[in-house]
Amino acid sequence: MTTIGINTLVYMSALKEGTAQSALLPTIAKLGITLAEVRREFISDDAEYDAIAQSAKDNGLDLFYSVPESITIDGDVNPGFVGFLDEAQRMSVKNVKFNQGDIKDVDAAVIARIDKEADAHGVTLSIENDQTPENGTLACTTASLKHIKEVGGNIGYTFDLGNWFWRGEDADAAFEQLKNEITVFHLKNVNGAAERDQLSTTMLQDGVINWKAMLPQLSADIPVFLEFPIEEQDVAGQVAAVREVVED
Repeated sequence: MTTIGINTLVYMSALKEGTAQSALLPTIAKLGITLAEVRREFISDDAEYDAIAQSAKDNGLDLFYSVPESITIDGDVNPGFVGFLDEAQRMSVKNVKFNQGDIKDVDAAVIARIDKEADAHGVTLSIENDQTPENGTLACTTASLKHIKEVGGNIGYTFDLGNWFWRGEDADAAFEQLKNEITVFHLKNVNGAAERDQLSTTMLQDGVINWKAMLPQLSADIPVFLEFPIEEQDVAGQVAAVREVVED
């Protein structure tokens, strides 16, 4: 059965008010969710890493970790990479997500070092298509995943459904081309505005993407995360909408 997860971005209003992610995890667990993704940019002090770990343990949650950094820079491993994995290990995280960086161009030995560090830290890794020209186009994403596969790398792929619109790409075409590479799915819907600065996420039932046709095509071992700001009173309804599709 597909695991539904919640990225803490869902609670953006609380995060902006200074609520710690460790304090949000019990709220997530009360929805019957067992998987949460915490975001590095909202960890404000060192003690929060241990607080997140304890809160996840207390609430029966597995954790993923979103790191808004490139996995490789200038042809080599990001200088902060091992430190990011140390943070993940400290929180007992399962998967760490990075931006693609220039991984499509790095030597096989660089990817081998990345895989070795991930193994040593007991985590899996994924790269994402984000909203930037460098890391968000279908061309660069396809090239990154192709290169990783060609050199025998183990880095997975987080498919962010809504981000394609910020790059002027066709989300349906991207899904068809990349669906066999996906290891994590970030679910959001968008209003489909023609101008980039008019684009915004919507409630799942209100956007232009036919996400209900995509989820059944994913294997049951691919977690599906809600990853867009939602008013707290509406989160349960959005989770229910996803459950209706993946548990049908």
